Amino acid sequence: MAWRAALPEAEIILFDNNSTDGTGEIARRLGVRVIDVPDQGKGHVVRAIFASLADRPAVVLTDGDGTYPADRIAGLLGPILAGRADMAVGARRPVTALGAMSFVRGVGNLIIPAAFYVLIGPGNSDLLSGYRVFSPRFVREVRLRSAGFEIETELASEAVARGMRVVEVPVPYHPRIAGTVSKLRAFRDGRRILTMIVAQGLRFRPWRLIGIVGGTLGAIALLISSRPLLLVAGTVLVAAVAPAAWAQSRSRS
Repeated sequence: MAWRAALPEAEIILFDNNSTDGTGEIARRLGVRVIDVPDQGKGHVVRAIFASLADRPAVVLTDGDGTYPADRIAGLLGPILAGRADMAVGARRPVTALGAMSFVRGVGNLIIPAAFYVLIGPGNSDLLSGYRVFSPRFVREVRLRSAGFEIETELASEAVARGMRVVEVPVPYHPRIAGTVSKLRAFRDGRRILTMIVAQGLRFRPWRLIGIVGGTLGAIALLISSRPLLLVAGTVLVAAVAPAAWAQSRSRS
């Protein structure tokens, strides 16, 4: 196994989320510990990982579809074990010649970071990477709520909000193993991811969304020359600026 060769001293654990292809049994025959996660969805799996492995010096998260290279783990694990980071992210570099990422998913990987930046702030460049390593602090302090593929966005927003140290390491992103099928549905899960960004924005940076609403109302008011609407827009903008200034002063103190 590539992962045993890359991490000979680590315990390899498979979190089986209702697979129907015998993955769990194959892993058990290879001597791999298997933990069943009955609640369907990637978010439930990551929550189970955090609950089960909170006492470990580092937790490596990767998908089981062969898209992430085991031989790049040292670059991700090193900053965590050295205490320089709380989360290390494998920033995907699709192997384009092999068609590792579809056009629709590629577009989504542009739209989602833009929405994240506007509503929450600067996060890691590859928000949706499934190749990560976590420190004990991250695993203990972050309380996840996601059920599905929006989990990576929640991880990124929690890191930003809590001031966690994040490093990114470029890694090749390969096509899935032949015969495997992704459970991700671009439009359905894209909507869930964007909903998570809005929810986390309102939770951690509510003034950003309020400011967008105020700015939009102000632009409309100027366009149609509406003094009452302009007054409403100004009130909304004040409501956005005041908490933002307070949060900024707290971060500096």
